[in-house]
Amino acid sequence: MGKEKLAIAFSQNYDTDSAIKMISRNIKSSLGTQPISLALLFFTPRYQPMFIKETLSITLKSENIFAIQSPLLIFQNKIIKRGIVCCCLTKNNISVKSSFIKKTDVTDVEFLFKKNIISLKEKQRFLISSLGPQINVYNYLRGLSLAVGRNFNVFGAGFLKKYGIKNFLVVNNTIEEGLGSIILGGKFNIDNIKVGGFIPLGKKFTITKVALEKNRIIEIDKKPAGLIYKKYLGDKFDLFKKTSMCSFYPIGIKNNGNYNLIHIIDILRDDSLFCIGNIKEKTEAHIMIATQETLLKEVKNAVRYIKNDFDYDVAIIFNSLARRKILKNNADKEIQNLKGILGEKTKVIGLYCDYQIFPSDYIKEFTIGNYFLSMILLKYGDY
Repeated sequence: MGKEKLAIAFSQNYDTDSAIKMISRNIKSSLGTQPISLALLFFTPRYQPMFIKETLSITLKSENIFAIQSPLLIFQNKIIKRGIVCCCLTKNNISVKSSFIKKTDVTDVEFLFKKNIISLKEKQRFLISSLGPQINVYNYLRGLSLAVGRNFNVFGAGFLKKYGIKNFLVVNNTIEEGLGSIILGGKFNIDNIKVGGFIPLGKKFTITKVALEKNRIIEIDKKPAGLIYKKYLGDKFDLFKKTSMCSFYPIGIKNNGNYNLIHIIDILRDDSLFCIGNIKEKTEAHIMIATQETLLKEVKNAVRYIKNDFDYDVAIIFNSLARRKILKNNADKEIQNLKGILGEKTKVIGLYCDYQIFPSDYIKEFTIGNYFLSMILLKYGDY
């Protein structure tokens, strides 16, 4: 008791205050009286963020609180539809810088992160962000690139819709929706894994015109971009547009044998594609498709990326709501398989979101994805 450097806990109590008190008791049983540097929480709507902050400040007295609201959570090998999950890191050799802004002007983002990065003296660092529906993800990424360069471990959970009255964030004493971030520095080993499972459909084409500031692909093969789907659907194209089925058929851009996926949110009236992802003109691409079998197979394949001789302390997962819709009843199986791969010693917490941001091994920029299961694998403390 009290020798652990990291602990996780979970509660489904309906009352926020009771849930946090239960979590605090379980954390203290593992960490004892050790001072806590960071309490990282994910919580479902209807829990009161004000009570989360106030109760935690009394029970755990964590130096930093970072809590993200999400419609679905992950704890160990289960998907949680209602509850609060928490991961606490002790102060042993770790530093935390937190920030919150309500709007994303490029210069504001650059200044904010540059200031926080400079103040962290540790060489090993990584960043976690949560982006609300009003946040322009491209402004965030441009400002971030100017502040830290593109050789940095950046992870983000983004939300395009409101899940509750607001998409609440708790960043220390701030309770609001917007852009919240924490940068961690210290003695730890960090790896990341991105699990896909989509395969190309049909012949490749060329993205010929984009409007990046509007998140749109305007033309494919010099024709209105949305018509690429009509090529395959024929008379069913209008129904396809009306029901927004395009979100299940992303556009994939191949890089070094892997596909970066563009999430197609909607086909607009002018047949341009409203999207989230790394879009560029004069790039070749495919329509992509996935089945439950291809997604589950890719989770099993992920074991080859995990260091078998290295016991991670915690895996923090940002999973895709679109991916879960494809998996349906097998969504639980995905998490169970993943926990089995990681092993008993690795604690698992996570959430579901509309899109993720993660570092890319294949292009010199941060990648935006919507169909992936992305993980931060952390070995914390002295090793």
